[in-house]
Amino acid sequence: MRIGILYICTGKYSIFWKDFYLSAERYLMQSPAYTREYYVFTDSLKLYDEENNKHIHRIKQKNLGWPDNTLKRFHMFLQIKQQLLQETDFLIFCNANLLFKQNVGHEIIPQKGKNQFVGTIHPGFYNSHNYDFTYERRHNSKAYIPEGEGVHYYAGGFSGGYTKAYLQLCETIKSWVDIDKSNKIVAIWHDESHINRYFLKNPPLTLSPGYLYPEGWSIPFEEIITIRDKNKEEYGGHILLRKKESWRNKILKIIKKTLFPLP
Repeated sequence: MRIGILYICTGKYSIFWKDFYLSAERYLMQSPAYTREYYVFTDSLKLYDEENNKHIHRIKQKNLGWPDNTLKRFHMFLQIKQQLLQETDFLIFCNANLLFKQNVGHEIIPQKGKNQFVGTIHPGFYNSHNYDFTYERRHNSKAYIPEGEGVHYYAGGFSGGYTKAYLQLCETIKSWVDIDKSNKIVAIWHDESHINRYFLKNPPLTLSPGYLYPEGWSIPFEEIITIRDKNKEEYGGHILLRKKESWRNKILKIIKKTLFPLP
């Protein structure tokens, strides 16, 4: 099975790529039954190891700023729709700041005919009633979920599905985001609100919060994938990471990468 890994690291989020990639190469879909293709949407001019690994596909993506870098992720993926259909059988989206800590393999692939998707329970809501879920409650949003509906609150950071089905999810959510925009509304938790709405009618194979275990937390699950804490100084913090880069810094980055290329 050909696994496509969808990964976005525009702006300063490129700081996460190397460690994410090395952890995936060690732990993600390591059985001979799988091959991994990395589709990296970035404004970086070069990615760690791309010269040595033909399975790393760097897709030029400008930094859309906050919140469009997350809200429009499904728009981004659809830019290479035909490539994904031709080159993959199953797609996995991973947030930039994830780090694989243990083997992740066949258990995240739904049995055909049962589910088309895989989703992960949000670590902040694993023991909450659905009236506590932060679904989009405004009727005029396409992400709207009525009170009393929904079994799980899914996190946006780790999801996937069989390629054709996941691309249909992308098409649908893209249209919802565009309709919301035309009505001057942004869903409360952006793409996460929309994926919860989609999974309400298209239930995924559901993974435990151990697949999105926040760094520094203590929850009753085995830590399989860590969410690195973006507030740490070594990463720059949320505000700096979300800030659009100036043209001056972009030019300096180009000069630096030309004079001092990655090893």
